[in-house]
Amino acid sequence: MPHTTLSVAVCICDDTTLTDFIPPCEIMSSANFAETPLFPEHLQAEVTYRFRFEFIAPSMRPIAAVFMPFGPSINPTKTYNDALKEGYQYDIIWVPAGPMPNMITKTDRTPQIELDFIKAQAPKAKYILSVCGGSIILAMAGVLSGKRATSNKLFFRVAEEISPKDITWVPVARWVVDGNVWTSSGVTSGIDMTLAFMEHLMGRSVAQHMRSQVEVIEHKQDEDPFGVYSALLDTV
Repeated sequence: MPHTTLSVAVCICDDTTLTDFIPPCEIMSSANFAETPLFPEHLQAEVTYRFRFEFIAPSMRPIAAVFMPFGPSINPTKTYNDALKEGYQYDIIWVPAGPMPNMITKTDRTPQIELDFIKAQAPKAKYILSVCGGSIILAMAGVLSGKRATSNKLFFRVAEEISPKDITWVPVARWVVDGNVWTSSGVTSGIDMTLAFMEHLMGRSVAQHMRSQVEVIEHKQDEDPFGVYSALLDTV
């Protein structure tokens, strides 16, 4: 069956949050099995995309996830320097949370080479997506200027404080879409955003089948109790 393969650059560095991209990547990659019993025959023709992933980091050594040395690590497939030298344009830029901003100095701790890569890729990328504090990285790379976005409520005020002032931060949202830029709130909301993104690409029937594969309860885009929980707003 005819299909389009989208390349996905997952931007990682030390202190990244694995759950910001591993479950989403697994959901998206299920499309690669469209012509197998994983999808019923009546849906197979509707799975019009396949996905190819690259996990890009400052170096090729294993990336220490958040909470290391007590958590897992992940092996990159390419460095930012090599990716920049190659000049290949990725279709999708996926940005999980990286190192938390310095809560005392209110400064970002993202490696400059990661910001350089995102800046180089963003203008021609078909889609740019972030989960949790990944939106702070996008903000520091200049991708969110003039746009609406959201982030993990734990760092929401810090995001507002350290990022450019021409960003409209949305405090109550599981995810926000502004043009080709999708940003989500903390961790699990990234799964909700991924399934909404699959619906955007391939329709509701395919997305709902993917949802059934991972048994994720559907949430609305503005169904976000954590905005209130984190005392961002007095009422929803």
